[in-house]
Amino acid sequence: MKIFALAVLAASAGVASAAVTVSQWDLTGTPGDQAFTAGSGVANVTADNLTRGAGLTANTGGNSLNSSGWSQQATDYVSLGFTVAGGYGVDLKDFYFGARSSNTGPGLMGLYYSGDGFASPIASFVMPSGSVFINQVVDLSALPVLTGNVEFRFAQIGNVSANGGTTSGSGTWRITAYFVGGNFDRNLQFTGDVVPTPGAVALLGLGGLVAGRRRR
Repeated sequence: MKIFALAVLAASAGVASAAVTVSQWDLTGTPGDQAFTAGSGVANVTADNLTRGAGLTANTGGNSLNSSGWSQQATDYVSLGFTVAGGYGVDLKDFYFGARSSNTGPGLMGLYYSGDGFASPIASFVMPSGSVFINQVVDLSALPVLTGNVEFRFAQIGNVSANGGTTSGSGTWRITAYFVGGNFDRNLQFTGDVVPTPGAVALLGLGGLVAGRRRR
């Protein structure tokens, strides 16, 4: 019976062989100035809304969530994330997104997350002038397995605008889907694996042992 319990434990602890889309946000057809965009998640993961911090102002921009008012306040950020059901964790792999600044919008953006209280950027992105989109795949595999509610924020680093001047209140930054060669590739999304947490795995092993004893 101990062998049976260990087998259940090992099988439950295994990570899926291929990453899945853990959560995603479809921005197709959105006007840009919507209050938020709802997301969708896989089993045991609920996507939070893609939204703005209170310091930003909604701005139009098709197929995106667009914002002005970047003035380096603590409330100047764009937020997204997900909530993981109890007994599970998310082992992230990649984050796919597209973004664009206006000429007087932010010139350098950072991606922060709630795991360290948004203290330091886990990645940063130079925003080119001339309203050029960037399309990025951010490797998040170094993060620990994430549980509960996890929030990510985009915020400006410094006050330099995309055209090399100073960011103005009317300058904008928008987030959108991921494109390759100018063609839509996928929604704004996180990929990874949803795995049982150690406590849940232990309970599965115990359940297997109890079931084995009952069959005896």
